[in-house]
Amino acid sequence: MSPKTVAAVAAGLVGTIALAHVAFAGAPVTLNMATGSAECTLTWAKPGITFKALTPGGNAASFRDVDATGTVTIDLTSVGNPVTLANSVYIRTAAKGGFTLTDASGHYVQVSNLEGSLSGDSTFVVQTSSDPAGTRLPVYNIPTRPRISPDVQSVLPPRVNLALSDIWMSVLPEFATVMNQTFGDGTLRPGDQLGTCTARTTS
Repeated sequence: MSPKTVAAVAAGLVGTIALAHVAFAGAPVTLNMATGSAECTLTWAKPGITFKALTPGGNAASFRDVDATGTVTIDLTSVGNPVTLANSVYIRTAAKGGFTLTDASGHYVQVSNLEGSLSGDSTFVVQTSSDPAGTRLPVYNIPTRPRISPDVQSVLPPRVNLALSDIWMSVLPEFATVMNQTFGDGTLRPGDQLGTCTARTTS
């Protein structure tokens, strides 16, 4: 290969790399979630109401969200600044799993099949003894941003693992209404803490 040809190839490679870096400049990338799961522990409890996980977690009061799909958006230009990088993360996901609450009379509320985002605008299929077919409803929001630890495996091509903790679940009015209609007034109030979650994703 002649010196001129080598120079032309090298210039082409440099240009390609430069364009690839420009593609990331100031623009977050959105990646498909390869794997994702969460484990949530209910800290709320009421005498006479029994918790049962549809997808058991690591203790008697926890359940798992599994087989998650969705997207992770992250600004990889902030890879040198862990705080900014973590703050740039946005997640949209759907997952299987959930739990059932039952009283001694056989009344029940079942919560399953998450659809939502890290912002907390999440809904679940809520089935009850008076609505066994179920209705998709908001159950909780996330009042404070979780702790997010990004692990950037590669910038080109982008590959990112996330670990999330301190995901606080605050009860929304729609779910409180269902709980009070099923188990009696005063069972649950909007704003009550339902529990906490941790999660992991790969993209």
